[in-house]
Order: sequence, then C-alpha cells, then structure tokens
Amino acid sequence: MYTPPAPSIKNFGSLKTAVLWAGILGVAQSIIWMGLTITAILAYNCVLYITDSLSFGSMVKTVFFDVYFKGACKMSPGKYQNYDMTILDQVETVFDPQQVLIWDCVYLGVSVCWLIVSCVLLAWVRKDNVKKSLTAIYTWAFFVAAICCMDVASGVIFGVDYGRFNAEALKYNANSINEGPVDPMAATLIAGAVAAISMMIISFKGFVLWLINVGLLIYLLIRATRIAADKDGVDTLFNPRKDSNDMLTTRPPIRAYEEEKVEVQAYNNAAYVPDNRSTAETIEVNEEAIIRAAHMSMDSNLLDRRFRDLNNFQQYPAPNPQASRPLRQSSQVPVQETVVVATSGFPLPDYSPQPSPNGILRPRQY
Repeated sequence: MYTPPAPSIKNFGSLKTAVLWAGILGVAQSIIWMGLTITAILAYNCVLYITDSLSFGSMVKTVFFDVYFKGACKMSPGKYQNYDMTILDQVETVFDPQQVLIWDCVYLGVSVCWLIVSCVLLAWVRKDNVKKSLTAIYTWAFFVAAICCMDVASGVIFGVDYGRFNAEALKYNANSINEGPVDPMAATLIAGAVAAISMMIISFKGFVLWLINVGLLIYLLIRATRIAADKDGVDTLFNPRKDSNDMLTTRPPIRAYEEEKVEVQAYNNAAYVPDNRSTAETIEVNEEAIIRAAHMSMDSNLLDRRFRDLNNFQQYPAPNPQASRPLRQSSQVPVQETVVVATSGFPLPDYSPQPSPNGILRPRQY
C-alpha cells in the first residue's frame, strides 16, 4: 500500500533562524533577570552591603535602596548610614518595598520558565516534526507574552513614581538665587526620581530588547499559525489537494473487477452528414475508453481544451449550400468502383472467401 510521506515544515530556513535568535536571547535574558531578581530579594532582607557613609555621590544608591528594596530589617551602623527621610517620605510610590518583593518573586518564577522554554524551543523545532515544533513555539510564546506584559506594567508603575518625585522636587529651591531657603536634603527627591527612571528602563529592558522580544513573538506566532493551517504537507501526485484543478480529483474511481455499463453516445451535430459511398464494414469505437484514456494521460493538461471532449473530434464543417454541389442522400445507390488489375504475366488472384474460424462465412470486404 502507498504510504504518504511524513509532513514537513515549509520554508524551514527562515523559521530556524528566528528560533535560534529567540532561543539564544531568551536564555541570556532569563539568566540576567534571574540574577537581578535574586539580588532584589537579598536586598530586601538586608543581606547586601550598601554604604557606610552618606555623601552626594552615594545618595542615589542609598535612596534607591530605601525606596524600593529595604524591608523591615535593620542593618548595622558600620554597613549603612541613616539620614533624615522626612522629605523623601512625602512622596508615596505605587509599590512599597514589600509589594516590590512579591513582584520580584513572581518575575523570578516566570524567568525560570522562560529559560526552560527557550531551551525546549532550540531542541524541539525540527523540519520533519510539526507537532513538537508547534508545541515548543506556542509554549515559548505564552511565557514571552507574560514577560512582555509584566515589563509594560512595571514600566508604567515606575514611570508614575518618576512623575511624582519630579513634581515634589519642583517645590524646592536649588540655589540661593531663587527666593526662599535652600534645603540640602531636597536632593533626595532628585535621587528618588533617578531611582524611578532607572527602574523603568530596567523594566523595559532598555526598550531595544523589549521591541526585539515582541517582534520575535509576533513573527513566530504568525509562522506557527501558518504551519497549523497548512493541510497539504503530504500533497503528492496520487494524493492531490481538494482545491486542485487536476483531473485526478474529478475522475471516477477505477473498478477493475466490476462490469461496467457502456453507454453509447448519440451525436447531435447538425452539420454531420453520413457518407455511404462504400459498403465497407463499420467498426464500433469504445468512446468511453478513449475518453478515460485521454483523461489519464500525463500530458493531457498540456494539450488544448478540445482534446478533453470526444465530441469535438466529430465536428464537421457545415455543408456547402451551393447548388453545384448537392448533398448526397442516404437513399442513393452506392457508387460501384471499378478496379483494373493488370493480369498479363501474373496469375489471377483468388477471390474465394476464406473459411472462418467460427465456421461462418464472412462476406466480402471489397
């Protein structure tokens, strides 16, 4: 029995290139963000070393730690310098350090899944295995979509924090030229704005990586949809597509062991006039067999359309209406042709009928 070939992915070269980019970038980014989230969790528990002295050079780092990552723990005075946070506490951030910790834990779990599915994407996408390839692409796309949505949400949140820090800092004078006193601790608001804008950029992965991830996600989803919708992967000469105009799709099935009823087709061509000039024996032609043989010919599609219908073989031109060439009627006496045979020097031919194999004498053919 004929076995159809295994389905394969069309245009696999471009798909494999996109899969390599998506898998390698996914592995690299997931490892980096796993390290960043683990660092944030350790900072919440005061495990990391911050600074032992407060200055304008270390203020941004200290405010960054206090606003987003410092929990309820107490660091030793030798590792951390306390300062007046009265002005800094006037700004209410969207996420407090405890909510940032929960967000980091969820992001860590999604990053681990991102690492796993990126490795699966590199290993499972094969040209001759459509099912595994689609499973790997859809799984990778789900977690990358989750990562991108979380990046957008966190970026918007830290952008709101930046606006609040910036609006609060505008209420204070930066130098003695402006009217009013100068409060040096108002610089903590600027440090808070820098911390918020830094978190927004980190959340969007520098914007460039985020756009690359979204582009790869859209491209692979489109290719996966086309692969899933492709139903002619096993299309061959003996198993064509349903929407093909090949004759093999419309011909009736061949039944070699069944008796077939042959229907005689009557021609209704008005221009056809039978010719009865001779009394030769007529030969009946199996028209159905000729039609089916023409349909089964490999070169029938290359021929002109007239060869697909046997009726077109019998299209005679219209009779000449001139009176000088009258039409022959079927009632006229057949014309007897005279055959002159040279007999000088040669024996006369024997025109006696030959015995038939069935014992029935056949009439003369001439």
